Amino acid sequence: MRLLLLLICLPVYLQCTAALAAPRVVTSIAPLQEITATLMAGVASPQSIIADGASTHHFSFRPSHMRLLQQADLVIWIGRNFEAGFQRVAETLPRSTVQLEILPALGIAGGDGHIWYSPARLQQLIEIITTRLIGIDTDNEDRYRENARRLSRAIASWRAATLAEISTRQPRFITDHEFTSHLQADMGYAAIATIHDQHDGHGGLHELRQIEQRLRRQPANCLLTLESPAAPLALELAQKYHLKVITLVPAAADDAQQPAIIRRLKGLTSALRECS
Repeated sequence: MRLLLLLICLPVYLQCTAALAAPRVVTSIAPLQEITATLMAGVASPQSIIADGASTHHFSFRPSHMRLLQQADLVIWIGRNFEAGFQRVAETLPRSTVQLEILPALGIAGGDGHIWYSPARLQQLIEIITTRLIGIDTDNEDRYRENARRLSRAIASWRAATLAEISTRQPRFITDHEFTSHLQADMGYAAIATIHDQHDGHGGLHELRQIEQRLRRQPANCLLTLESPAAPLALELAQKYHLKVITLVPAAADDAQQPAIIRRLKGLTSALRECS
């Protein structure tokens, strides 16, 4: 089959050779796919397993997902305890497949895996993924490095613009599970309270009372969530304390060339603005 493809490609040999050589990359979730797609622009398009907006903690693998992973040259995921079903993926992949588990690569031991909301973590992630891409595809090293430089500059610009815009009034929000700790460490935007779900280890009525006491002392303006609808308990609190419910989604593109991960970050800026 490969020989037949090469024969068909003879009139456009160089284009076909590039297509055959393009690495097959699979990511677990949409934010990782967006980052990797920007780095691979002009080479190939990575695929994602878990749909954007779906819960990473309650995801179920299908045979088609496993086939996709088995055929990949590089598989990228956050952590074995972050995406449901990825606990044993490393053991099931072929030896030829390069694996990149993000949290250990960043030196993070568990906890919040939503690293894409931290510009500092994103810059580290860009460097790590770029290095892995070059390792499996040295022919496109210059392209990967240039794409990485452009994305790094775009992320730095977003961080500076967001800090400048949201500087006089601290956003006041709660979350329906832990996903802003890296954002807090990097940019100082902290949740007033986090309503831990079953995956996070919900503390029951005692924790709920503590959250309500905190909300009475520090009134919030909104509930931030990654999923629609938000967790039922969080929605009850939002209704009780008259909080605006905001699902974090990518902003509309300013131009056709704007990376998807930048639109995701701009969606965060918009949400923080509404919570201020």
